[in-house]
Order: sequence, then structure tokens, then C-alpha cells
Amino acid sequence: MAVLNIEAVADIIIVDGGSKDGSLELNALMQYGVRGLLVKTGPGKLSAQLRCAYAFALDQKYEGIVTIDGNDKDDPAAIPQFIAALDAGYDFVQASRFISGGVAENTPASRNLAIRLLHAPLLSLSSGFHWTDTTQGFRAYSKRLLLDHAINPFRDEFQEYELLAYLSHRAPQMGFKCIEIGTARRYPRGEVPTKISAVRGNLKVLHTLFMACMGRYNQPGYLRRLPPSLWPITALVFLGVLLSLLAFFPGWMSPDSVAQYQDAQRGIFSDWHPVFMAWWWQRLDRLYAGPGLFLLQNVLMYWGAFGLFAAAARYRLGRAAYLFPLAGFWPGVAFPLGQIWKDIAFGSAMLLAWGILAYVFSQGRKPRIIEKVAIFLLAAFGYGVKTNGIVVLPFLFGFWIYTENLRTDSRPRQFAICLALTALAAMVPYVIVPNSKIISTSPFQYTQTYDLLAISVKTGRNEMPAYVSKHIGTDIEKLKSLYFPGGNNLLFYNVAGNLTTTDKADLQELRRLWWKAVQSNPRAYLTHRIENFGVLLRLGENTPAMVAFPGTVANSYNFSFVKNNFSDWLGSQPEKHPWMFFPWIYFAGLIAAAATLIAFEKNKIFILLFSGSAWAFILPHLFITPAADYRYLYYGYLISIVCILIAVFSAFKNMLTPRANKKTIGDAISHDLEKNFVWTDDKKVG
Repeated sequence: MAVLNIEAVADIIIVDGGSKDGSLELNALMQYGVRGLLVKTGPGKLSAQLRCAYAFALDQKYEGIVTIDGNDKDDPAAIPQFIAALDAGYDFVQASRFISGGVAENTPASRNLAIRLLHAPLLSLSSGFHWTDTTQGFRAYSKRLLLDHAINPFRDEFQEYELLAYLSHRAPQMGFKCIEIGTARRYPRGEVPTKISAVRGNLKVLHTLFMACMGRYNQPGYLRRLPPSLWPITALVFLGVLLSLLAFFPGWMSPDSVAQYQDAQRGIFSDWHPVFMAWWWQRLDRLYAGPGLFLLQNVLMYWGAFGLFAAAARYRLGRAAYLFPLAGFWPGVAFPLGQIWKDIAFGSAMLLAWGILAYVFSQGRKPRIIEKVAIFLLAAFGYGVKTNGIVVLPFLFGFWIYTENLRTDSRPRQFAICLALTALAAMVPYVIVPNSKIISTSPFQYTQTYDLLAISVKTGRNEMPAYVSKHIGTDIEKLKSLYFPGGNNLLFYNVAGNLTTTDKADLQELRRLWWKAVQSNPRAYLTHRIENFGVLLRLGENTPAMVAFPGTVANSYNFSFVKNNFSDWLGSQPEKHPWMFFPWIYFAGLIAAAATLIAFEKNKIFILLFSGSAWAFILPHLFITPAADYRYLYYGYLISIVCILIAVFSAFKNMLTPRANKKTIGDAISHDLEKNFVWTDDKKVG
């Protein structure tokens, strides 16, 4: 440094950790232009020395700091380049022997491999900045970086080699400008000058590296300001869309699907199924005949939702958020996606609406106009294709209100706004579809007939209306042969034929007898409903209920589906892994996930409303479900999957990160430095 006249461009300060070789004689240091000597007498190694250096330099009002190891391996000729980089606005400058302009001489093979294959790649992955050389201490830092509360390098937990790995990990995440400069690093031939022991020392360095990459040293309470790139998420979402279309196209069609397509073709809509779905399908059919566009719509909403949740999670989880879209391949939610069903359309639309709000919330802003329109239209569409899904909308709109910063309003006003938005969204399908084109069929008769059959069997008294008894008789044994927990298909689609009626007198009798039977036999009714719900959840069952049909039933439109490897694989999962299709497993996971997030997360409003919407959707099925098909609770599975993912990552992160409510000594040091020092612009770099 003396030969290069470094003292002309920077003040030279030595931080000594306990040298005993006589090299720090004061007169000699002064002759070489050294401005100051700091001697660390307390505990700790490299990180403790660095904290001494940072604190002293900031106390002396320097605008920037260059650090260089004292073991004569780094060439100080690059110091002016570091200062120039700080002057150019960079906050963190790292020396690298592996980039253009860099020189690596006699680097031990084991260290060379460890840096190139492990240390630098892991820190690059965790930080979002491409590092090539991360173990050496030849670096430069701006005052702005060192005094940032989200960085806070003055904490006592930094004692040994933690600071080097931590700053490389955290500075890019928090939006600081980083750069590498090519430098020369020369090892002497023979013995390597280092204080790191071969086995124990290197293991400790690796442990420190992993802890830094996992966020163990992050200052609690601060989310990353610069999230990792969206490109990997975009690529995974695109792959998911492509594979789904290859696996499912043009879409699997069950008898329900064909019935709704028939309505779409005729332009006359039976309300046995949601009329809005057939009306919308009619519009899509004009662009491309068949189920293809409806499938494409569902697939785009489904994968778009997982992509948005992943994009939102980047701020909290970093690159771990890239795993989110992979959940879309889980057979429990991917298998039914190929079927053109209202349950799938509803679940995908609602998850996408939640994904938009989660993405908005992660950025700490209000929804933009296009996002507001999308959320409202998705809500209206969701209700239109599955009317009992209306219970989800107040939760969705409640969180929307929260993101709009209207949470300062009174609770009654918030509740009124939620109800108003829910009512408006529910009106859209009725306004769009002309009443004159709707055939009323009273679809709840399916459930009412099932309830009366169950009560008759359990009480031993025939409670069935006359028009049903006319078809199946009044014998209790006959009724018992037609009843089973988990479905009413024997009365409508099997042994007894189709007992659907449109006769107003018959329907009036059915409603009257149903209400009378429920009131008179509440125990029998509740027992039947609980049994049916238990079968729906597959409690105590070894096999799943019907999940999906990978194909197209016979139809007059010549629609068909050609099986492929992916569809065959999905179709085999219910038999190979039946537990993947047991609803109770998802909902047990939802309870555990919600409890975990409520325990760990400071802001609980999202998880309360998000998971609450699933329970608001699931629990009414105790009374309205006519059968045990897996698809009925599809929305609940989607919410459960997302909640479980968030909880797993959140718990892991929080176990590695100290609690934010304990103010460290480092917090106080950082605060005092920022508060009490008067900074000037005329100081050179220290």
C-alpha cells in the first residue's frame, strides 16, 4: 500500500485480532501512512473484527469502507477501483479472482472447487445476484448499506465468519446495488496461510453458509425488498399449462358435462345445473366448438393462480417460492382439472381471485383498476357456475377491502360493503341470462328426496311423497335397498330410474313433506346427514369416492378423448395412492396449517379470511351434499394445498430466524449511529 501510495486516496486503518509477531509497532505503521490501529480485545474472530472496523469508520464519518485481508494474498492495486465503484453509487463491491481481470494463483484445489461449486452458487441462488467469489474479504461497503436497519451488521451473533456470507446473501435481497471487480488473489506455494482448520473449520464455514442462505441471520421483521426473478415461475406456469392441455385436451366430459353442453347448443338452459355455465359455454362454443375453450379457461385460471401465489411468496420466501407452482401437479388437484365440471371452474376462478389479492398484498399496495375488475368478474363467474359458492365471496371481498386500506372504517361499514359487493356479483348471472330461456327444474329435489328416503329408512315409516311412492312403492325393505350413505343415485340415475319432476303440485308436496319430516325427526335427519358427510370426507374408508373420468361419455357430438401417458398416470393414482383423494386429510392439513400461520405470522388477516373461506364452503355441505363425489369440495382442496405450502415454508423460516420482539444490542448500536452522527461529504474512504 505504501508503494502504491494508497494513503493518497484512502485512509488506512488496521484492525488487529491479536497479532504477536511485532508487525504493529506504531512508529513503523506511521511511516507507512497508517492512520489508525484498532485492537480487538473482546471475544470473537473475523466478524467481531469487522464490526469494530465498521463502527469505527462510521463513527469517524466515512462515506464508505474498503476491507482487505491482512494475509498478503490480495493485491491492493485494485483499491482505487473499489472507491470508484462506491462513488458510482454501488453499495457492495466484491473482489473476484474468477471474472475478467481477475487472477487466481496457487488456489488450493479443494478451496477452488468449494467456492465454484458450492459457496458462490448457493449465495447466488439465495440472494438473487450472480456471485462468483464469495469467501474472500476484499470488499467495499457504502455507509447507506451498513446503517440500514434491515441489514444491521452490528448484532452480537456475528462473531466468526457469519458476516461475509450474510452480507453477500442479504444486500442484493434488500435492493442494494452490488458489483464484482476482477482482482488478483495469490496464494504462496506450499503451506496455505489461513486460520480455518481443515475439517472442523471448513465444516463450520459450510454450516454458516447454509444458515445464511436460509435467512438465519436476517434482521427480524424485514421482508426482502428485491424479490427473485419471475422468470422461473413463469416458466413453471407455462410448463403446467402446456402439460395440462396435452394431458386433457379437448377436455373430459361426464354425463353432467354433456347435459350442459346440450343446453349451450340449444340456447335453452335447465337450472338442474347452473344456467350461467351453459350460457357462457355457448359463447365459447361460437369461437371453438366443444369443450376445448372451457378446458383452456380452467387451466389458465388454475395455473395462473399458483403462479400469482408463487410471485407473492417471493417477498417472504425468496427462491423457495419457486416450489409453489409444483403443487399444481399434485394428483389430488390436478386429476379433476381435466373434467368440464362446475366445481373445477369455480375452484380455479376463486383461487385466481385470491392469487391476485395475495400478489397485491405482498407488494403493500392497493389493487389497480384492472385487478379490481378481474377480482369482481371472477367472483361473479364463480357464483354463476356454482351458486352455493356464494359463501366464499364475503371472505374474498373482505380481504379486498383490507388491501384498499379501508380497514379504518367501522366493522359494520366493512360488513355492509362486503354484502353489497357479494350481492352485486350474484346479480350478474341473473342479469345476463334471460329468464325466458331458463327451464325451472327445482334441483334441490335431488337432496330433499334423498333426505326423505333416509328418514323413512331410519324411522321405519314411509315419508316419501305420493308421486315417488307410485314409482318405487311404500315397502320399507324396498326403500332400504335404495338407500345408502353417500348418494341418491339409485333414485335418479339407476335402479328406480329418473324420479325428477317438474310438476308444481308434486314439488310443493315434496317441499312440504321434507320440511315436516326434518322437523319431526331431527335426530334421524342429522344422523343421516352426518353419515353422508362422513362418507364424503372418506372417514374410515379405504378407497376414494369417484374423482374424475379420464375420457368422454357417449355423445351425439362426436367428441372423444385419446388417452396419453399423463392422463393414464393421473387415472391410476386413486387406486395406487387412495389417500391422496381423502378429503379429510386435506382439511386436517388445513387446520394444522392455519394454526401454524396464526402462531408464526404477525399479520393474520389473510390467513384467517383465506382459510375461513374454505370452511365456509366446506361445512354447509353437511346439509346440501346429495352424494359423496370427490369434486364437490374441490375449492377446499385448493385452499388447503396453498395454506399447507405457506405454513411449511413459514414455519421453517421462522425456526431459523430469531424473533423480532427482542431488541438486540446491535439494534441499539445501529440506531445510535444513524441518529447521533452528523455525516459530511468530505471524508475519504476508510
